[in-house]
Amino acid sequence: MLQSIRRLRLGLMAGLAMTALAWAASAVAQEGTLVVARPADIFTFDPYNTQDDRSIFTELQVYERLVKLSADGKGVEPELATEWTVADDGLSATFTLRDGVKFWNGNPLTAKDVAFSLTRAIDQSGSWGFLFSPVKSVEAVDDKTVKLTMSEPFAPLLPALSTFAASIYEEANFTAAGELAGEKPMGTGAYMLESWSKGQEVVLAANPNYWQAGKPTIGKIVFRVVGDDNARTLQLASGDAQVVTDVPPTQVDQIAATGGKAVSVSGTAVGFVTINQKIKPFDEAPVRCALAWALDRESIAQSVYFGKAVAAKSILPSTTFFYDAATNPIGFDLAKAKELLASSSVPTGFSFTATVPSGDMTRLSIAQVWAASLAEIGITMNIEQVEATTAQEMYNTEQYTMRISGWTNDTPDPDELMGVALDYQPQNGLHSSYRSDEARDLVLKGRAEPDAAKRQAIYSELQGIVNRDCPFIYVVEEDRIFGTSAKVTGFQPNSQGKYSFEDVTLAP
Repeated sequence: MLQSIRRLRLGLMAGLAMTALAWAASAVAQEGTLVVARPADIFTFDPYNTQDDRSIFTELQVYERLVKLSADGKGVEPELATEWTVADDGLSATFTLRDGVKFWNGNPLTAKDVAFSLTRAIDQSGSWGFLFSPVKSVEAVDDKTVKLTMSEPFAPLLPALSTFAASIYEEANFTAAGELAGEKPMGTGAYMLESWSKGQEVVLAANPNYWQAGKPTIGKIVFRVVGDDNARTLQLASGDAQVVTDVPPTQVDQIAATGGKAVSVSGTAVGFVTINQKIKPFDEAPVRCALAWALDRESIAQSVYFGKAVAAKSILPSTTFFYDAATNPIGFDLAKAKELLASSSVPTGFSFTATVPSGDMTRLSIAQVWAASLAEIGITMNIEQVEATTAQEMYNTEQYTMRISGWTNDTPDPDELMGVALDYQPQNGLHSSYRSDEARDLVLKGRAEPDAAKRQAIYSELQGIVNRDCPFIYVVEEDRIFGTSAKVTGFQPNSQGKYSFEDVTLAP
């Protein structure tokens, strides 16, 4: 990928013309309120500490980045930067900022703000610093130019810069807010924070200083916490909500029958089980692998997802670069599961508790199907349903045993998932305590390798290690499904399931 981004220059004269027109944006009617019902609240507006999807999706509304993921998910496009150049040796990259961009408060975006934000982003002590580990410094060359300096070639540089972790915010506001910076954002995005009632809702108001002419047109976006799948669908049908997230496959027909629209993004998410390996006997690979081989993925794809999912064959989604299904993938084999368990410290079985968000019928159904199979090899799974925000907090603080959830890579490059899961330094191996120097060394090697064929070999080997050690258990490749009112036009999540509202309109 590095070869494809070297010396890349994107001069956007049309973008400059748009910026010139942006001063008229405040004259556009910004009215109406769009309610988004979702299962849980956010935790922070600070990308440095963000670890949950709801916070990520909200940050995507209020902040922007130097580049953004293209609609097809295979590359990047300009956002706050209009052009960039990567040096021939891959050790530096220079970005030119768009003219006329302002923060919500009317202050202009400067290279100093970008350097401040990205310097925090590359901090290896942060939750996502590993995404930028080869980046050693970020400097403001002048008011409109930013330079990143790397210690070694960095293949996934541009995809990393398109993630929420590389969001740009105002230095002065962040510094003034101090410890409350995660509650007082100041961005350049289409929407700005109006209020946050924790545990209930986040209200965003249209940014009158937005640089894209004529956008946004909706006056307010309300993210409302509605933990139960059925309750969200009922709110969509009644008109209390205009967009609902995390729609289970069983409710797609119901949404259509009540006049709504189902919006589905295929092949970008993997149903995912995280295991706390600090808890015995999950510190043993044979135990984890016994559980993995006792999971009937094909049955789950049909009976739980009604065909809107396929059995996963890798920790990576099949649409991710360097996916490889030929790395001895784990299937369903109870005899093999018994054999693995017999070689462990608990040959006759044991009991444990798996956590699923309350109201999430899909995750609950997965757990129930799996529990029935595990019972046949002597393992008892107790299913605990916990309010979604609380379940996320249990995971963040590693106060859980097993978590049934999902993962969507923020870019098409595998570095994000492989880095957070198999490098034990960031987030303690996705809060699993999995430690493998072999896997970590390969992750770092893949991040620095510019040759695509060599990267393929590295990531194939990593996928094989996952199938050998079972640090995480993949379930199915699942669609991300949303529901919208017929009044909503232009709501289209990208190929990674991420969405924004500057291009969305709401009929009266």
